[in-house]
Formats: sequence, structure tokens, C-alpha cells
Amino acid sequence: MSIRPLLLPEPPGEVDRAPEIFAGGVAAVRRAVVIGNGCAGAENQCLGLVRALGLADRLTLYRIIRPTGGINKWLHFLPISLHKMVDQVLRHILSNTTFTTLFQGKLSAPYPVSNVQSLGLSSILEADSKRIVTMVRDTFEKEGLAIVVACGRDTIPYASSVRCLAPDNVFVIQIQHPRYRLDRFDLVVTPRHDYYALTAKGQQEVPWLFRRWITPREPPGPNVVLTSGALHQADSAALRIAATNWHDELAPLPKPLVVVNIGGPTSKLLLPFLPTC
Repeated sequence: MSIRPLLLPEPPGEVDRAPEIFAGGVAAVRRAVVIGNGCAGAENQCLGLVRALGLADRLTLYRIIRPTGGINKWLHFLPISLHKMVDQVLRHILSNTTFTTLFQGKLSAPYPVSNVQSLGLSSILEADSKRIVTMVRDTFEKEGLAIVVACGRDTIPYASSVRCLAPDNVFVIQIQHPRYRLDRFDLVVTPRHDYYALTAKGQQEVPWLFRRWITPREPPGPNVVLTSGALHQADSAALRIAATNWHDELAPLPKPLVVVNIGGPTSKLLLPFLPTC
């Protein structure tokens, strides 16, 4: 039995050229800002891109943190700004009442930051568009242009705001299609399958009523880069280190080996493109 990858047809209008920012080589950029959402699957894509650009030791990570506890678990469908506003109103109304625990839960801090050490960083800052803009502007003369890399639904308004407020100081890259105005970003890096419903075969398989919800309505423009899958940090150096670390445990096992990477808990239904036999 042989296994072959499932290849998707090319979407119409694909443009394959490097952004002008890299015309002089990646070395022209000396720092990066990552806007994460606390999900490893999203933040690893940002960190993988930054690592590939050689900026892993020159990055600042800002994380968007939604309120947690109590009723907040039912409010995650709201935009992040509205969710925080509702949370603050509830905290004010319900403070010092017997209903506080019921609605807000037991929190030691309004917006706790966790998993700091797992990313190998000494600190993670809470995301704030104006604070990021102030930082890149104040250090622009010394440090130059900052690449801002973001991934995940909650990061979209932050990344677009940073570019709107400081277009001359940043180059903003949004990973995964934002389902939003693409001209609000300098570059959008998205998997090729996001455009599957625009292909001839996709239009036969995906009902018209559902296309707008699962795919962009227009072909990728000049600021869109398509990838075969999700970005990651598993480069050749990381694989060599992993091979060394796992050699003693894997060497005695019969070959060939099949490795399965299983993600953490999520409320989202994932529909991966599986290989066929």
C-alpha cells in the first residue's frame, strides 16, 4: 500500500514573487514584533516565520488575552474589544456581591498571562496597538523597520490598527486569511486550501451559499502568499536536534516509523486534508 499526498488545484490569479521589503535581502530587517492569541497552533506559525527570517533572537511577543472565568466562556464569540468591554461592565456591576463568583469566576488577575517559559521568552506583554506603535516609532531611528507578524482571529484588529497608525515604521504580515480587507496588511500568508472553493472543482463541491463563509470571494492579490500547509518551527536544525534527543528510544523500534502529531484541546472542528492510500 502506497501513500500519496492529496494535491489541491491551483487557485486563479496566484502571484508568486517576493515582497519588495526583501529586495535587499532579509538582513535589511533587524527586528520583529509578534502578536499572538495564546494558542500554540497560531503563535508557532508566527514564531516559525520569524525564525526562518533569522529574527528569533530579536523579537518581542505581545499576546492578546481574553477575559476568562465564569460567564466569559460563553462570550468568546464576541470581537475581542467588545468582549473586554462586557467583562469590565460586569466586573463593575457585580463587584462585592454574592453573584460575582457565579458570573466572573475566581480570578487572581483580570487578564493572566501564562505559558511564558514554554516559548523560551522571559516575558510576554499584553497586546495594545497604541503601545506597539509607540514602541516602534520611538526606536525606529536606531532599530529601523519592524516586521509585525500576527496570526489568529483576535489578532486581526490589532495588526491592522498598527499598520494604519504607523505605516512608515512597520511591515505587517497576517498569517491565515483574515476574511477582511486585505489592503489593511502589507502581506497575507495563507494556506492554499483557503482558496479551494474558487477553483473549478471547488465550485462544483461547495454550495454557493456556503462559499463566502469558508473562502475569500476574490482570487489572491499581489500581497497574498500561498503555502502548501501551515507554517511551523520544524526546520532542519530543529529536526536534527530532535533526532539526537530521540535516537536512543526510537532506534530499537521496527522500521518504518509513523509519527502522528496530535494537538491540544480545541472547541473548533478541524477538517484536515488527509493522504489517500
